[in-house]
Amino acid sequence: MDCWYWKIPSTIDLNSILAKDPPIFKKGYKVDYFYYFIELLSIKMEYNDLDGNKGFINLSAKIMQGVVHNYNEYLEYLIKHRVIRTDKKYIVGRKSMGYILNGLDHDSEIVLVKISDFIIRKKRAKEYTANELEKKKVSSKYPYLTKWFNDKLQIDAEGAKAKIEELFPQLKGAIRGVRKGKASRMTKKYCAKLAVQKLVNQDYYYSVDDNVGRFHSNLTNIKKELRHYITYDGETLVNVDIKNSQPLLSSILFDPSFYSQTKPRYINLYNIPSSFEYLTNNNKYTYSHTIIMLVKTLQKVDNKEVKQYLRMAKSGNFYKELSKAMYPKLAFDKGRMKELTYKVFFSSNKSIQGMNNLSKRQFRMKFKSIYGMFAAIKRKDHRALSHILQRIESEIMIQNVCKRISLEHPALPIFTIHDSVLTTDGNQEYVAKIIKEEAFKITGLKVSLGIEILNQK
Repeated sequence: MDCWYWKIPSTIDLNSILAKDPPIFKKGYKVDYFYYFIELLSIKMEYNDLDGNKGFINLSAKIMQGVVHNYNEYLEYLIKHRVIRTDKKYIVGRKSMGYILNGLDHDSEIVLVKISDFIIRKKRAKEYTANELEKKKVSSKYPYLTKWFNDKLQIDAEGAKAKIEELFPQLKGAIRGVRKGKASRMTKKYCAKLAVQKLVNQDYYYSVDDNVGRFHSNLTNIKKELRHYITYDGETLVNVDIKNSQPLLSSILFDPSFYSQTKPRYINLYNIPSSFEYLTNNNKYTYSHTIIMLVKTLQKVDNKEVKQYLRMAKSGNFYKELSKAMYPKLAFDKGRMKELTYKVFFSSNKSIQGMNNLSKRQFRMKFKSIYGMFAAIKRKDHRALSHILQRIESEIMIQNVCKRISLEHPALPIFTIHDSVLTTDGNQEYVAKIIKEEAFKITGLKVSLGIEILNQK
C-alpha cells in the first residue's frame, strides 16, 4: 500500500547526511520524521500557488506539532544540512513560516521509501482511511463530477514526461537563476512529475473548496500543457472555457442591481453570503454599512470609463483590448496583461508602490473609477473580490452547467477546470450550448467561449 511509503525526491540522500552528522536531539530522533517534512513539502507543491509565495510552502506550527512534538529540531537540522531552506517570514495570524526543498535538480525523480516506524505506519493508514472517507463524502454530494475518476482516465506517461523535459530543459552556462519572485524551474519540474505519476498510479484526489465552491482535482492542478496527454476511455478530450472569465464576471459589479436585495433577475451579492466576512470589518462596518458604501462608490464612477471597461470585458478579447487601451504603442503580450489584471483584481490595496507594481499604478491612472470600485470591495480584505468572482463562477459551472449535463446526458464524461469543462471530442458543441445558456440565466451575460482539442500537442 502506497500509504506505507514516503514519496521522496531521488536526489535527496538523507541516509548519507544522517551517517555523516547524526542528530543529537534531547529525546533521540526518528528517521521517518525527517522524511515526513521532506514529503510534506513535496506534496504541498502541487496544491500551492508557487509563484505567489516565491516557491515557499507555508507550514503551520500547530499542524506540525500535532505530528512531531519537537518539530523545530528536525527543521533546524534539515536547514543546517541544506535539505530545505526557509523564508524566515512569520506574521502572527496571517502567515506561517515558509519552507522549500533545496535538494531538487534537473534529474530529480519520485522514489518510494518504506516507513519503518510502526506507530507512524499506523497513523499513516488512518490518514489514508480518513482521506478515502472524505472523498466518499465529496462523491455523495457531487457524483456527477467524481464518477469519471476511474480506470478509464489515462495519461500517456512517456509523452507527458517528454513534454516536461521540453518545458523545463536543463540549462547550460554560468547563469541558471530564476526570475525574482518566482518559484524555481526545478521546483515546478518536480511538481509536474508528481502530477503525472499520480495519474499513472490512478491516485486520484478531489475536493470542493467550501470557501469559494471550486472543485479541485488532479486535472485542475496539473500543468495545462500536460492535459494534452490525458484521454478518457481512449477518447480525446476537448476543453470548453469561458474566455476572460474573471474580467467578464467583474462587469457584474458595475450593475446597481448587484447590490440590491429586492429580488433582482440575476445573481447578486445577497446570493453570496459567504462574502460577508470579507466585506465587513468586525463591529466597525456592518454588512449594511458596507453595501451602502459600495453603492455610493458606484454612483460616483465615470460612466464613460465604465462603458469602456464593460465593452472590453464583454468582448471576449479582454487582454488584447486592455493592452490597446493602456499601451497602444507596445506589442501585445498576453502574459503581461494577465499578470497586470490579477494584480489589480487580487492583490492588496496597499501593494501599489515600488517598481513591481508600476503597471498597477498605470491601471489606476487609466481606469480610476474601475480601480476605485475594486479597491472599495477589497477595503477590508483583499480576498473579497476573488471570493465573489469565484463564487459566481462556481455557481455557473459546478452548480448549474455540470449538474444539468449530468441530468440530460448522464453517460457523457465531464471534468471541470474552474471556468471550463472538459468532455470527449464530438460533444463540445453541446457543452458550449449549456454553458452559454446557464451563464446567461445566472448573470445576464453573453459569454464568449474557447474550444480546444487537447490531443493537438
